[in-house]
Amino acid sequence: ANGVSMSVNYTDNEGRTVDVDNLPQGTNFTAVVTVRNPSNYPMKNLVVTEIFPAGWEILNTRFLYESQPTTTDGISYQDMRDDRVYTYIDNLNSGKYVTIRINLTTVYSGNFYLPPVYCESMYNNQIQANTEGRKVIVE
Repeated sequence: ANGVSMSVNYTDNEGRTVDVDNLPQGTNFTAVVTVRNPSNYPMKNLVVTEIFPAGWEILNTRFLYESQPTTTDGISYQDMRDDRVYTYIDNLNSGKYVTIRINLTTVYSGNFYLPPVYCESMYNNQIQANTEGRKVIVE
């Protein structure tokens, strides 16, 4: 990490931590990413990139609530694709944080690669953070 801090956790529906290294098929869980600004100045134009293994599926329920706003505080826009989610944070003030929650389910059994989660400033390559990629199993 450089200039911004990020933590990634996986939880069940009750908020308990889930070990994603080995999950049974059909497990519903949530990826929880928290981005913090530890600096003394505001950060602008951050993007968080989450790419998920081929054995997992994103549960995009945003279309179920068309009449209600679905944007979380601090998140300007989310671009949900088949295997990834891009989350844009226009402004993150000093000492503040933004939490991103993505609902997921395991659908295909096998061995897969969970790519790193990235957070970076779109216009300042000095501000960035990422996790480590790892192997995950869906049984």
